[in-house]
Amino acid sequence: SEEIIEQGYDGELKIILLGEVFTGKTSLINAYTKEKFNPEVNTTTSPSYFSKLITVGNQTILVNIWDTAGQEKFRSMNKIFIKKSNIVLFIYDITRKKTFKELSFWVKYVENCIGKDNIIFCVVGNKLDLFDKEEELKQKNFEFDLVDTEEAREFANNIGAEYLETSAKESGSAFVKFLDKIIGQYVEKYMNFVKNNKEKKGIQLDDDKDLSKQKKNKCC
Repeated sequence: SEEIIEQGYDGELKIILLGEVFTGKTSLINAYTKEKFNPEVNTTTSPSYFSKLITVGNQTILVNIWDTAGQEKFRSMNKIFIKKSNIVLFIYDITRKKTFKELSFWVKYVENCIGKDNIIFCVVGNKLDLFDKEEELKQKNFEFDLVDTEEAREFANNIGAEYLETSAKESGSAFVKFLDKIIGQYVEKYMNFVKNNKEKKGIQLDDDKDLSKQKKNKCC
């Protein structure tokens, strides 16, 4: 945005959300960047990104957070946008176990694309607000197959990831705090050099952002 361009920043990082369709990736991004929940979010069909400036210590960090399509037919497209990611969030729906099982695919996908060096992995179970709604959902013919918290936590531990269960609808602020903490960890661990950089930088869009802008008119 023009406001971000005028304000400048000390460092920049890229976050990408990956996971199956209908796990609430877009809603989580809205919770973080817009601090609101929109129940009318449409299915994402091509990657797009949103930017936010945050302060970590005495540094201003430009966070570019990427939304991706979960449908199988769009997976090959996501590979282009995974590159140069600093933080990867693997998202699943806690009420649909198959979305959790698919995280193994997404982890391998990222590792094959960019490896694990200098990257923070996170596993996030979304839709916690539906935790005790099993009977209600089944009456509406919704799939309900609850993911065991300990199983999910163990999966996160095995891949060296941070773990969170949350609700974009009812506890978006908890997700904001979690992601701000992860960003702080990344800056402390991998971006200390920017503390010695006294000059603010203007925005430089890289190739993958330009591709996104070309596709934005196709994205819901």
